[in-house]
Amino acid sequence: MHRRYAKRGASGGTQEQARAPNSPSKMEDGNGFFANRFVAGIKELTAVSFSGLLSSYAQVFFSVNKLFGAILLLVTFIDPGAGLSGVLSVLTVQLIAWYFNFNTALIKNGTYTYNALMVGLALGVFYEFNYSLIHILVAVAILTFLFTLWFMHLLGQRKLPFLSLPFVLGVWVVILGASNFSALDLNQKELLYVQELIPELFTNTTDLIARLPFHNVIYLYLRSMGAILFQFTDLAGIIVVLGILYYSRMAFLLSLFGFTIGYAFYHFQEGDFSQLIYTYIGFNFILTAIALGGFFVVPSRKSFGQLFLVIPAIALLISALHTLLSAFGLPLYSLPFNIMVLLVLSAMMYRTRTAGLSLVTLQQFSPEKNHYGYYHNLERFSRDTYIHISLPFMGEWFVSQGYNGTITHKEEWRFAVDFDVRDEKGATFRVPGYDKEDYYCYDLPVLAPAGGEVVEVLDGVPDNEIGKANLEQNWGNTIVIKHTEILYSQLSHIKAGSFTVKKGDYVKKGDVIARCGNSGRSPEPHLHFQMQNTPYIGSKTIRHPFSYFISKKNGANVFHAFEVPQEGQVVSNMRTSKVLTDAFEFIPGKKFRVVEIDTQYEETWEVYTTATNQTYVWCPEKNATAWLTNNQNLFYFLSYSGNTNTLLYQFFLGAYKVPLGYYNKLQLEDKMNIMSVVKPLLRAVHDFTAPFFHYITAWYQFQFEEADNDHEPCRVKFTSKYCIKLFGREIRSASFFFEVDENKLLFTTKSKKGSKTIQCTVLS
Repeated sequence: MHRRYAKRGASGGTQEQARAPNSPSKMEDGNGFFANRFVAGIKELTAVSFSGLLSSYAQVFFSVNKLFGAILLLVTFIDPGAGLSGVLSVLTVQLIAWYFNFNTALIKNGTYTYNALMVGLALGVFYEFNYSLIHILVAVAILTFLFTLWFMHLLGQRKLPFLSLPFVLGVWVVILGASNFSALDLNQKELLYVQELIPELFTNTTDLIARLPFHNVIYLYLRSMGAILFQFTDLAGIIVVLGILYYSRMAFLLSLFGFTIGYAFYHFQEGDFSQLIYTYIGFNFILTAIALGGFFVVPSRKSFGQLFLVIPAIALLISALHTLLSAFGLPLYSLPFNIMVLLVLSAMMYRTRTAGLSLVTLQQFSPEKNHYGYYHNLERFSRDTYIHISLPFMGEWFVSQGYNGTITHKEEWRFAVDFDVRDEKGATFRVPGYDKEDYYCYDLPVLAPAGGEVVEVLDGVPDNEIGKANLEQNWGNTIVIKHTEILYSQLSHIKAGSFTVKKGDYVKKGDVIARCGNSGRSPEPHLHFQMQNTPYIGSKTIRHPFSYFISKKNGANVFHAFEVPQEGQVVSNMRTSKVLTDAFEFIPGKKFRVVEIDTQYEETWEVYTTATNQTYVWCPEKNATAWLTNNQNLFYFLSYSGNTNTLLYQFFLGAYKVPLGYYNKLQLEDKMNIMSVVKPLLRAVHDFTAPFFHYITAWYQFQFEEADNDHEPCRVKFTSKYCIKLFGREIRSASFFFEVDENKLLFTTKSKKGSKTIQCTVLS
């Protein structure tokens, strides 16, 4: 637009005329601008609508998988009238939500529309698709959308899902009220299925099932599956089951498990099977099992086990509600499922501990992702703490007394650590050692272990003579720092008059707050450290790990994450190396040019962050994403999604976890999420047993190899490896060799497929 505007100004008149507010060129450009905006808006609406349409079908089974949604969409067109009614209902709500500026993400993932879809399917099955039905569908779709928003707000305040309650109410409204509108001409339809066009396909399917063991149970299971989409045929049920198998093996297992328990309950209690057979409401067992076994609750042995209690209870609900609602001519549909899921989820919120039955906190719309993500994070981050506590000193110190120490760390004060400094012979002082100044740790800086407010300072207690202790003023000079309302740190035996802060000051992690002394119950200089829940000097201690530190073992450096130093260890805070922090500084807005040297294949990586400060790297060429964290001590990846045939995926595997400070021969290991590294077919087989036990695991190993300088290196080399194990035996692996300097990051991958060398440089 701007180029065309400039050309007119240069050849078609003066620049003043070209800039005139009412000039034809200005108006044309304005019309073109609005036309482009309109076209762009239509394209966006179409993309959102198509995605939301497929997601609406998938959401019925707690999924947002588009292919699964497409399969279910096709199933509904076994009865074309039902299929068209469902699509119309979804499109109606989408247009209303779009026009009135509701959340686009919830339109796109089907949250707003799946209840309206089910209303459309229910009405489309029982009535002819004509103008009268279209009028009703539009009206009830809007009503169902309003029900959805109301339940979303009402139950969302209590952190509960609204499930399919809007669908039940929407259909009931039509059943109770439609008879009063005779002008709408709602005639009972003659059931016209695709099976009338291809009858052999349906009859052959039924005949095939009849030859199977327990065919009566299989019939009821398949038809209950199809009934979720109001398609009461065996073929529809089979297609739905195959779709679920594609989408989630755990969901399939849960559907089978839940239905079997419900059927067995009816059988052993000699229940009225007509409730299940003629209405096919056994889908309440299926939906409840998937919801409470793997969607809202992390799939596990206990999530499956609880179904032995929940499914019989829902069977009682089905029987009771059937008797109650039949008097009003109202169908049950999914009401028992809604009631039971809401009751169980509400009850779980009152527990004092999870006891192995954990609610899903980050919903990923897949039982597999919920399971693997939860247990991977549990193993990888279970020791992580909200506040990261560092060692309160510089350099290497010796742990002279640890937790449950033999001298003073007992009973309520057992979770404390004492530190001093020793030479290579293990001595704490220089000869002769009669004066406190002879001790290596005396007068060394004491640092704030984390940011917080100074809430208590006790000063003025003189240092003891060597070998003596002040039992009356046990803690000596002490400082207490508040990190949260229930987390405080206490540092004691400080040198008198050495505090650099006062009560009420705010300190940052690593600030010098005092000097090590020999006051209180301290026969020789050392530093006492403890964590506590209250702000008082001498409070009861609590167990709390230090975030990251290095220990020396037989001359080798050992990396520790969220551990407590052990008595006898030599420990230090982890120092970072500039060459590593610069190389792995993946901050939003940064771009990288990545080239495979042998083939000259090239990718561009772009770094972004979400509104919740989650950083990720995106490869636009292959639409792949790697989520990462850099906490100034470690660079590590969280997950990967998208095409794995990328250089970004190789980087994800090789740099899965990298310490940002060089230590000679330092090693670390980490567990990897098999969702990111195991081939889909192998993992699909594993999914069937994963809730009960894992026989496939994935591991990452890292080791620093060399550097040009141990303290301030400009070039660092390290190796890494990932491997997949089947029953503890390695079945697949790849090795990586990284070379990092001030100008580039170079890494080589080696696997059975060969090797490739990749160079990564910063573009911006």
